[in-house]
Amino acid sequence: MIRVLISLCLLLGAAAPAAAQPVACDPGGSQLELNACADREFKQADDELNAAYRQILAKLAGEPVALAKMKAAQRVWVQLRDADLEARYPVGADENPRFLYGSMYPMLYSDAKAALTRARTAYLRKEFLERSEYDL
Repeated sequence: MIRVLISLCLLLGAAAPAAAQPVACDPGGSQLELNACADREFKQADDELNAAYRQILAKLAGEPVALAKMKAAQRVWVQLRDADLEARYPVGADENPRFLYGSMYPMLYSDAKAALTRARTAYLRKEFLERSEYDL
């Protein structure tokens, strides 16, 4: 009995470090590796959005009303993005999205989130960074 417990502990201990390591992105790899690629793409899109947003905040620094309105708009946009994703991939409280959408769910979700984020970044750049005050 003790041998079984020791063997089990050793086995679980050996598996723990492997499970703790993040899965690397490999576009030609397994679904887990594809999911990692999609997650990386979303994080890159989110970084681009945050950079544009910081530029806009800096540009509006001397305009407290415009600054407050921009911050409010961005908060609402995040809520809209998340609601759009929930509508696209609806999951009930007692449901598992991987059962509903399969092992591709994390990849599909991250791809959709990245696309919405890139669209928002393009909009912010066009309307608030590239557009002149005189463009109406």
